[in-house]
Amino acid sequence: MPQDEPRLPYLQKLKGVSIRSKEPSPVWRESVISGLGGAIGIGILYALTVDLEFVTCFMAPLAATCALIFGLPSSPISQPRNVIGGHVLSALVGIIVFSLSGQVTWWTMGLALGLAMVAMAMTHTYHPPAAVTALLPVLQEITSFTWVLAPVGVGALLLVIVALLYTNLFAERRYPVFWW
Repeated sequence: MPQDEPRLPYLQKLKGVSIRSKEPSPVWRESVISGLGGAIGIGILYALTVDLEFVTCFMAPLAATCALIFGLPSSPISQPRNVIGGHVLSALVGIIVFSLSGQVTWWTMGLALGLAMVAMAMTHTYHPPAAVTALLPVLQEITSFTWVLAPVGVGALLLVIVALLYTNLFAERRYPVFWW
């Protein structure tokens, strides 16, 4: 083995590439714009659905979506196709897994998450908060396919609309970068 190669390549990978991130820190104005956008987005969504009990469990993944679409509006995972497609696809996977198994177990949770990740990757709709959406039907024992459309599809679409209207108010920001 040449001396340049580490003896334990796997362990060497655990060190990372560098100690500190090379990403510049955002200026305070950008942070405030992002936070305000997230607050407006989730606030509007909750106000529209406050009386619908089946929606409250869906607030957590949508809050994470707000962090992405308002905080990182140019990221590929924040684009409308990824937001809407990722949530809808993951909800569908979660409902199918729970409907077929009828159980809330470690393996149904793992299967729902794993299959949702594969489905999002294969359809180019990868959106990390949607991974939580795949778990909700299993955790909440949701079997109604209408849940995929409302609240999931409608909720994701409403957040994209709020992001479109809010983010483009600022000259230095643009949303979306791409639609498809």
